Amino acid sequence: MSQRVDISLVHEADYLGPTAGDIVCRIEVIDTALTGHDAEFSIISEVEVKDSRPVNAQRVLFSRKLRLSSTPVEIRVPRDDMRAYTYSGRKITTKLHTRLVVDDAILFDTKITEEQELELGTKPSISTNTKSIIEPKDAFNFFKNLKAIPADAQFLTMVLLAVGAAVIAVNTLIGIHDQLSPEELTWLYSHFDADGDSSLPLADSLIGSGSLGALIWFSMRRQLRKYMQFSLRKLPRIQRDRSYSLKDLVRGRSRVPLGDVTLRVVACNMELGQYTRGSGSNKRTVSFREPVRGVILYETTVDHIPARVPLVPYFDGSVDFEPMFAALYPPFTVSKTHGLDVHWEVQLLHPEFVDQELAGPTDRFRYADFLEG
Repeated sequence: MSQRVDISLVHEADYLGPTAGDIVCRIEVIDTALTGHDAEFSIISEVEVKDSRPVNAQRVLFSRKLRLSSTPVEIRVPRDDMRAYTYSGRKITTKLHTRLVVDDAILFDTKITEEQELELGTKPSISTNTKSIIEPKDAFNFFKNLKAIPADAQFLTMVLLAVGAAVIAVNTLIGIHDQLSPEELTWLYSHFDADGDSSLPLADSLIGSGSLGALIWFSMRRQLRKYMQFSLRKLPRIQRDRSYSLKDLVRGRSRVPLGDVTLRVVACNMELGQYTRGSGSNKRTVSFREPVRGVILYETTVDHIPARVPLVPYFDGSVDFEPMFAALYPPFTVSKTHGLDVHWEVQLLHPEFVDQELAGPTDRFRYADFLEG
């Protein structure tokens, strides 16, 4: 509470209920010197990153001009304009601030900012390992997988492997040479960075080789997935109170027989944020997406599926999204890089071939379905 103004946010009704009402902002002037002045009231959402060098972000959710009086002023904010809440997670914290700027001076107006709490209620605790749900360990047999993909994909995979190995080997040798050579005899990597600070050529070459290796590995995996066709169907709006047949969600067909194959539908919240690393000319901004609160919505393993037949008929049952709505927080982002999002995907897991993952669209969900108890 400010000594001059008291600002509070209250729910007109149970915010978790399906008939929850608007948010009411109550502004009470304590310092009578402020009465009669024009002011601008704002509600600001902020994402704070839990890191030693965070990049935070904020956004104005609501703004309204008013005149302060001796009686409390109440401003009604439609719930659709306040799709925000306070949250504390592993890597981010979301906060809400109210700001009142009073037009009471020629040069410097009075600015009053207060932190607010706006909780969604209690969500169930999640004890599962979210990382293993969203990013399961993908063990596969490279040569068996290679034989299962079309000839053009086989050729491209081998080219990527050969070129990548050669470039990484040469780059590493250059790094070793430049590390052991005086500055005037280096080939590519200097002993000093752009700011004139000391640098290690071998370390720089290994960083470059690692980045190139990751890019080549990503491209190879994309080719190795071509042992089958696997895609999402055009999805309807996904509601909390109904189940969905697998044939309405996904379709697929393998070029080769599949044994011991698992189909899963999983979901989680995704914490989004940024932090900085490095310094001077090497300073860079790193974006992250941290999966939390993972849930498995469907999981079935089939012993054998023949080649070139539709996959879905071999899996029984349907997908119920109710556990996702019950366990996860609704999406709340202040930018494309900061906030809490909802992520769900269909996974096809095979012990000998590269796994398949299809990220589902999140615009098929109703925000209110996440708010029901």
